[in-house]
Order: sequence, then C-alpha cells, then structure tokens
Amino acid sequence: MRRLPVLVAAFAVAASLAQATQLVGEARVEIVGNSATLHWKTDVPTGTRLKISPNALVGEPTDSMPTTEHAITVAGLRPNVTYAATFGTARLWLGSKNFSLHDSNASQGLPSATTTSSSVAKPPPPARMTWANVASLPDHFARHGRDFGAKNPEDYARMAWEFLQRAKEEGLPAKQDQDGILRVFDPKSGAFAAYNRDGTTKTFFKPGSRDYFMRQPGRSIDLKTWR
Repeated sequence: MRRLPVLVAAFAVAASLAQATQLVGEARVEIVGNSATLHWKTDVPTGTRLKISPNALVGEPTDSMPTTEHAITVAGLRPNVTYAATFGTARLWLGSKNFSLHDSNASQGLPSATTTSSSVAKPPPPARMTWANVASLPDHFARHGRDFGAKNPEDYARMAWEFLQRAKEEGLPAKQDQDGILRVFDPKSGAFAAYNRDGTTKTFFKPGSRDYFMRQPGRSIDLKTWR
C-alpha cells in the first residue's frame, strides 16, 4: 500500500509528458513507386510509430532514439487503395493522414496527386508579393510561425500562400465579408488564415478554440469557384 502514492505520481508525470507532446506543422507523405514515407515533426524529442490501415500494420524504426524529425517508410502498397496513416510517438498517437497510389505513377515513382497539389508544387511568389503588410510579417512569424514549423518569415509566408492554393483546390470551409476579406479554415489541421480580396495574406495561425471560424463574420462561399 505504501507504493500507491509513488505509482499515482508516476502515472501523473507520464500523462503530463504525453499531453505536452505536440505536432509541429502538418504531416507530409512522400510516395516513390509502391512505397510511402510519412514525415512529421514534434515539439520535443519522442519515439516514432506509424500505423497503416487497412493493413493495420504498425511500424517503428530500427533506430529508436527520440527525435523531433520523424519518418517511416512502408513498402508493398497497392494502387487504387486509400490508406490511412496514423502517426505519433511510442506511446501517443498524434494525428492521421489519408493517401493513395495511382496506377499511372506507382511504377514510375512520381508523387501521388492525392498528396501533392499541382498548384502548390509551383514555385511560390516571394513574401513581398503574397503578404499584405510586409512590415507586419516578422511579428506574425514570431507569434504564429511555430504553429506550422516555419523556419523564418519567408517560409511562414510561403506556407500561408500554399494554404490558400490548397484550400481552393480542396474547397475548404471559407467565408467572405462585405469588405472582401476572405477567411479560410481547415478542420483537420486547425489552420486558419485571412486574405485580402487580391489574395494577399493578412494572418495565418491555429486558433485556440475549434469554433473560432464559426464566429468570424461573412457569408460562406465555395472556394473552388472563388476568384
């Protein structure tokens, strides 16, 4: 009975450590042939684990040293099958991402169109062209760059520009107010951005509350037809 407080304390510490681990940015799938490599980052060094469904295959790298840069490759995947990759630490799942192979590119080792957007693949314009108020960019990066794992203000501005391109292709939830301000939200990643009528970025971050987008002004629009 004397060991009970120690065990309770140990579980409390383990739980707090698990809750402290956060995903940095978004996971990325790289497809070569019939293999897929999932990349993701964590804010603190952790173990690495990946589960692929429908195979229900759980993989861990042979090098089990904790790291913040995670990558696991799964081979022998089949075309025309939608796979769900669940990734995380050795003890905690952090997120999931769906992907598939294409018959036309699986044998050639080209990236799947389901994981790489054709418009995002284009070289992005420099921040001075995509960020509305360039003078405010360093401040936005300092406050929100960590949300996406951005390396510097230019990298952060690029991510905001790419977010809009992907949002238009996928038709992410969006609103436009009477001043023409466009607000976009990705329910899966929690990313939110606001853009001027000309498409330049006003801000890009991950709000703390899940209903933040719902409370924003404007009417819902279809981004796939928005210009």
